[in-house]
Amino acid sequence: MSDGVARDGLKAGDLVVVTGGGGGFGRALSLRFARDGAKVAVWEVNRDSGEETARQVREAGGEARFFPVDLSQPAEIEAAAAAVLDAYGAPYCVINNASIYPRASVLDMSGETFERTLRVNVTAPFLVVKAFGRAMIAQRRGVVINISSTIAMQGAAGGANYASSKGALLSFTKSLALEWAQHNIRCNSILPGVAFTAQPLEATSAEELLERGRRTIPLGRVGYPDDVAGLAAFLASADAAYMTGQGLAMNGGRVFVP
Repeated sequence: MSDGVARDGLKAGDLVVVTGGGGGFGRALSLRFARDGAKVAVWEVNRDSGEETARQVREAGGEARFFPVDLSQPAEIEAAAAAVLDAYGAPYCVINNASIYPRASVLDMSGETFERTLRVNVTAPFLVVKAFGRAMIAQRRGVVINISSTIAMQGAAGGANYASSKGALLSFTKSLALEWAQHNIRCNSILPGVAFTAQPLEATSAEELLERGRRTIPLGRVGYPDDVAGLAAFLASADAAYMTGQGLAMNGGRVFVP
């Protein structure tokens, strides 16, 4: 007996848009989805790193194209989305991965820094999904994955801007899931913990980061970009067809999210 509701997942040839695709999570996401048969649109403000990700995808036998975009500029988001739609049509999956994390205490942080963090980490994902939304709704299938953080649950001394933005992104995910479920578009968040990426390495050494993982994380290690890429691949697959509006923590057991 069928209920008539589609159980859809990523198919070979589908398009995946990855913001912040130039390194870390973004590069791992691009390579994983290409390996799963997707075409990849790599969005990145840094031309060299964005083109390098696209090159690595192509070298591995996938299809990728780099789109330069500064996510703090709404006009650039609109232009990049239009270029993607013109080149490939509607994406199946949009991954809002890019974020910034300028560190300072509340008393020392400027209002401009706080607002720019929200602009890149929250407003940009809103504008990205809005730019692709009508095309995705018209095809009646799709997935949005927002990369939040377990810091959204914990807070962060010296990072109120980042914690606030990631908490807002989690709430945005839930709201979008409610609005777009009727269009067969699922929206979920991934909440990584401490991971071996550029952001934490801005404030510590690689050796100290690895030691912190051994000492403070139940599974005995920090996360890696491939960990997040694997979870994202699951969320875009038909195996996750009954999941929407969820925030999935991946932090080695350091923080439990109900």
